[in-house]
Amino acid sequence: MNKLLLITAAGYIVGVRSIEKENNQSILLNDVYINNPSQRLIDHFESLEIAKEQVIGHKKLSTNDAQNLISRWEASYFTTS
Repeated sequence: MNKLLLITAAGYIVGVRSIEKENNQSILLNDVYINNPSQRLIDHFESLEIAKEQVIGHKKLSTNDAQNLISRWEASYFTTS
């Protein structure tokens, strides 16, 4: 299952895109991870709806690439000294 990386002003979002309705002004994602770099915080949600106008950029990712990206986020925030 391919995932989608969204870039927003608040951070990075990785999730599985749900079926899109015509003329919908938002994107519905499932199995969502949000990386907020300013707060050094990663959150996980079952689903999330985001307005298309909030999206600065996007990229399709394979499931493996998405998991590697999330793992790198976790490693950079949760490493022990």
